[in-house]
Amino acid sequence: MRGISFLVALFALIAPLKSQESASRPADGTVVTQTPCQFAGYEQASAFTRRYYSRQEYTAASDSTTVDCLRIQYISDGLSVVGFIVKPRNTRESRYPVIVYNRGGFRDLGKIDTWNLLDFYGFASQGYVVLASQYRGNDGGEGRDEVGGADVDDVMALAIAATRLPYADPSHLFLYGLSRGGMMSFLALKRGFPAKAAAVVGGVFDVEAFAQRAPRVVESAMSLNRDYASKGVVLLRELSVMNWPEQVNAPLLIIHGANDEEVPATEALTFATKLAQLAKPYELIVYAGDIHEAAKNRNDRDAKIVAWFNQHK
Repeated sequence: MRGISFLVALFALIAPLKSQESASRPADGTVVTQTPCQFAGYEQASAFTRRYYSRQEYTAASDSTTVDCLRIQYISDGLSVVGFIVKPRNTRESRYPVIVYNRGGFRDLGKIDTWNLLDFYGFASQGYVVLASQYRGNDGGEGRDEVGGADVDDVMALAIAATRLPYADPSHLFLYGLSRGGMMSFLALKRGFPAKAAAVVGGVFDVEAFAQRAPRVVESAMSLNRDYASKGVVLLRELSVMNWPEQVNAPLLIIHGANDEEVPATEALTFATKLAQLAKPYELIVYAGDIHEAAKNRNDRDAKIVAWFNQHK
């Protein structure tokens, strides 16, 4: 009995401490730190950046007096997650529509790089705030990347963040996903992300088919998802929007490169056909000879994305 009494007394002491600790944690969607983005010299930029982005574009962004780029940490499920805000500098008189950008890859592979930030500068110059996540466990963030698991909360938390930023208009939210980020965008829509419209570039529509094309890549990625060991291929099907197109309840712009080396353009066409059969609003653009990121046509790609979002404000 003494042992039980001791445990009860110990719990009575610990419980208030845990309650105070929980209460002291910032709420999900809270931006807890923000620092200006750091741009190294153009020669230090990634090979992809230097191949598709000119020195002039790079310098214009890094020296911009009209757009701000901030590296942030924000709260998702109580974890501190790394991300970015890129926004118009003049925020005194306006609230701007918000693009929540979902990156591709997993872990360090495909994390947000300088070339992504250059794209974001373009969106900000068109009057949008861009919120982007590295997902939990990446780039110094807490937790671990789960590739379609609890990390979807990191996307949902950015919608909450938009309600707390004085220069963001949370009534005009848009989703933009690249590659795996397309999958994340679809999963967020499935969970009720309040997007006015969405756009995906090189989107992963069918994870099971991707696993057949690149088994080692998918095995490595899915090993991060805590449900994969028990569910296996069932989980791949659950993550694949190809199996639940009826739950895409936002106008969708699909952009794909005809020479996409990771996701064949025929997959985008198949999914677009499913949307057409369901009478869902969508547009499909396939760039002849282009790659996974549609980088060869990136200026037209981004103009089409902005036009699509403007159309659905």
